[in-house]
Amino acid sequence: MTTPRTFVLAGHRGNMAAAPENTLLSFASAEAVGVDENELDVQLTRDGALVVLHDRTVERTAATSTPHLRTPIENLTLEQIRSVNLGQDQRIPTLDEVLDSTTALLRIEIKALAAAQPLADLLSRRSESDQARCIVTSFSSLSLADFVSASTGLPRGVGLHVPDTDSNWRDEVKRIGASTVLMPFRALTRALVDDIHHDGIRVEASLIEGPADIRTILELDVDASASNAPGYARDLLKASSEFTNRFPSFGQGRPIHANATC
Repeated sequence: MTTPRTFVLAGHRGNMAAAPENTLLSFASAEAVGVDENELDVQLTRDGALVVLHDRTVERTAATSTPHLRTPIENLTLEQIRSVNLGQDQRIPTLDEVLDSTTALLRIEIKALAAAQPLADLLSRRSESDQARCIVTSFSSLSLADFVSASTGLPRGVGLHVPDTDSNWRDEVKRIGASTVLMPFRALTRALVDDIHHDGIRVEASLIEGPADIRTILELDVDASASNAPGYARDLLKASSEFTNRFPSFGQGRPIHANATC
């Protein structure tokens, strides 16, 4: 990778350290502490609404009793989803609401294959500025392929999550035309990152949980990471002179497309 280099710090489901995950409050809190990007997850309701939720049910995240606790999201309507209290008076938002209420970059993870084409349709109706700040990711290469075939393309492209390297992930990245691969720190070596960079692809590794992860970011030379406590992670990054020397634009304003020059 050649200069200029950018580094993207993402709030994992917003700022989970301060607010219920994947809520408008969580995303607003993440922006307030200076994230470059908010990471979120999308699912499709029974009546075709794209909602922001990580799990297939609300059993883990609902703060109060609800008859919908263990019902899969695809079997619930938007109205039923809206009745679920996630705590701090937060409800499950739609993706449109998140786009309307945020300004940072967005990383949108497809959690269900059925959401791929509706997501492409929704983003095609949004402004060019909204499209420019979104990257769509998934652990499912099929979901990404469906999205790509239904989409006119996003400036930031798409990203494939690769939980381990013992798969044909390189073939999938090439077939989809992914701009980014997202891997856990443990799956990466510097040689592998350099090899991926040589192919013009960005590398994101997660999660930032403490000072040792900043050292790992520098050793691996990755381009992005996420944190459940993004304010803390940003402070750690800014405190590292080696990091700020390598990524001098970090903290100087949010990147536009966050695409490195290769």
